[in-house]
Amino acid sequence: MADTWNAASMTAVGNLVDSFAVIHNLENGRDVSFEASSKGLTDFKAHLASPKASILFLRGFASPEWLNTIGQTHGASAEFYRRHLEFPAFALGGRDLYLSPSLPSSCARIFQLTIPTICIRNVGVSGYEPEDLQKDRQREAEAMNRYFKQLRSKAKVADSVVRRCLLLSKQEYVLEQTVSIEVGPSQGTWHAIVWLDQARDLSQSFHGPWNPAPGTRAWETFFYPVIVQQAGDSPSQPRSENTRQPNLVINAGSSHVRPNSTKPEEEWRAAQNICLMPFQYGSRLDKDLASRDTLYALTELFQFAASAEAQFLNFCQKRIEHELSFVGTDNVGQYHSVSLLNLNYIKSLLTSHGQGLAETIGILKNRRSLDWPRVDKNATAEKAAVLLLADFEFLFQRVGTLARDCEQGMATLANSSVLEESRRSANTATRVQRLTVIATIFIPLSFVCSIWGTNFEELGSGTSPMWMLLMSAVPVIMFSYLIYNWEMVLGLYRKITSKSKE
Repeated sequence: MADTWNAASMTAVGNLVDSFAVIHNLENGRDVSFEASSKGLTDFKAHLASPKASILFLRGFASPEWLNTIGQTHGASAEFYRRHLEFPAFALGGRDLYLSPSLPSSCARIFQLTIPTICIRNVGVSGYEPEDLQKDRQREAEAMNRYFKQLRSKAKVADSVVRRCLLLSKQEYVLEQTVSIEVGPSQGTWHAIVWLDQARDLSQSFHGPWNPAPGTRAWETFFYPVIVQQAGDSPSQPRSENTRQPNLVINAGSSHVRPNSTKPEEEWRAAQNICLMPFQYGSRLDKDLASRDTLYALTELFQFAASAEAQFLNFCQKRIEHELSFVGTDNVGQYHSVSLLNLNYIKSLLTSHGQGLAETIGILKNRRSLDWPRVDKNATAEKAAVLLLADFEFLFQRVGTLARDCEQGMATLANSSVLEESRRSANTATRVQRLTVIATIFIPLSFVCSIWGTNFEELGSGTSPMWMLLMSAVPVIMFSYLIYNWEMVLGLYRKITSKSKE
């Protein structure tokens, strides 16, 4: 049986990039890949399952035929499928069964990790002021609905899947994808199924809001790679997950470089380095320990998710600082409402990610009570578990800190808006007071003029002298002024009468 496995491992079935299923043998570190075609499915059915510990990686969209076969050969549960497919593209008739988040006890064998990817694109927008993104986010939501509709009806096996597209500025956005893991029951050895949303390059899938905007160059839209820096790495030389196959270059930018080629193609490429994880997995693991300890065997997967989450939180911090940089600046009161909406949007994203981190922390904390194969009193496995828990607890605390920064920023912006509105009200009151003073003078004059008209000797239309107009206008104006300052007059009268009584 081992000879059969080793022989098959030496020849990957089909192109790696187009492979859907990859079986990774944890004991010898070898892989068998199966292309996303009917021939690949036939080969997968005919493949003899190894009795040794292994991880089955599934990449991207899966057809019902593939899912049925995997359920029969590797014991994938219906709950595993339900959780992975629980997002708007595959909602059950538009109904929400409200099954997520699940109880911690139900995460003993099935759990999920969120993989955010930061993206940049050129949309010809420049400026430092806050950006009103409400209409842009509405257009993004409509574009995602069109993408989900195409994904349901036209997707091919091993197409990459995007669950959410989060717009944080006109130029910067984040894609959210999921990794679902099911750890099978231990029967002498153990097996796990890891289903990734990432497979073929997104440029080969349906058009989504992450594609380059019309009229822009391909290289102006690019995805940031996830850099996994481990404890033994040099700080000046962080290790990326795409370093195992030097002849296959995955560029972080938009242009794609073929293997052993130096000339970039003109068309856009998304280039997500997690797409190659199944073919590079376990390069830093102790093979013997990984075959006997489940959590240790999944360490590289947890590390990648933690690194992606750390980059996402650093990006959120940058956006929060940008929105709060306008607090206290003159003549930007009109931007406060925009910053309030943006901060509230970021806070909602942090809340969602905090929930996922809490579930992962629960798994790591309860690792001893999980029915997973493990090696007790092994320093390497224990160190890996402790470091993973420390990383995810740090990320969870960071989410809380950034969420509080959002709340405090929103409170500060709201207070600034109130102060700005009070300042405007005071200025308006001053202007109204000036108009009132003017009216106090001109309304009595209008009254006097309406009585006399133009019947004056000097105007040749009457017999009354002009001085009578002036003599009658002065007392009327004085009387109006006293009425206008009635409180002052009344106070002066009370003061005089109180002194006379004394």
